[in-house]
Amino acid sequence: MRSTDFSLAPPQGRARAMVVVERSFDSAADARRARGARRDLATHFADSPGFLWQKSYGRPPRTLGVASYFSTRDELDHALVTAPARLEPWLRLGDAHPTGRILEAEPSGYTNGVWRAEDGRMGHIERFTPTSVEAGRGAEPPRVDAASTERPSGQGPTKPRESKRPARPIADAQAMFVGATKYTGPAALIALARIYYPMIARMMTMRGYIWFTTYYEFPFTLGTLAFFERRDDLLAFARMPGHRHLMQWITKDTRNGTGGYIRLHVAPEATAPLDASLDVTGPGS
Repeated sequence: MRSTDFSLAPPQGRARAMVVVERSFDSAADARRARGARRDLATHFADSPGFLWQKSYGRPPRTLGVASYFSTRDELDHALVTAPARLEPWLRLGDAHPTGRILEAEPSGYTNGVWRAEDGRMGHIERFTPTSVEAGRGAEPPRVDAASTERPSGQGPTKPRESKRPARPIADAQAMFVGATKYTGPAALIALARIYYPMIARMMTMRGYIWFTTYYEFPFTLGTLAFFERRDDLLAFARMPGHRHLMQWITKDTRNGTGGYIRLHVAPEATAPLDASLDVTGPGS
């Protein structure tokens, strides 16, 4: 459900700014140097004021990166300007060919259950977030429950395959979501696979999709980070039938999950002022 209070959310949900940077390598020696530099960068971020959480990652064929989340944009900026000079090649965010992107969280997001500060309830929002076209026209977005709650037929729990298309640089992303669900146990995670993997496979074919990764926290929390070229591309994913089904499957009761959160982060230069009463949806909850 819609919220602007993330005080009970995990660190990823409390972050109001994030930076994602990556570099490619051509040889084994380059890879070793890149891993060492990434480790140093991650350590610097983790030691900086306002740091909340981060994930180091690799993307095929030859890319290493790190996504780091901070309490505020000012604290993120401080971490960037105080980084050691030897890490400057990772932090060329304003170049013609930038190494990454800074994104800021929208004030309003989504919380459920034990991570919901207002009332601890589980439930989904009534209507999706308006796209830029809908907002411009003053049109009402569709209802979340307008689609069937049955799992889309003809799909199994097969894990998505990597796209054969060339990977797009993470700097192309002007929007991303981070979200997670606290599941009730192994049975819920097994059932989730039949919904989650087909949904992700479909997401990877959508316009504006750039990259996604997941994170796991003991005992049964599964989270997703997904990057898109534009905010509207991300919102289009939120409306696909598989994602609608997932939201309703999680929030209909506490059989499958007991908590969830979602935050949408967008590039400052790509945003207009947003009404905090609007809702954001994503596949974590």
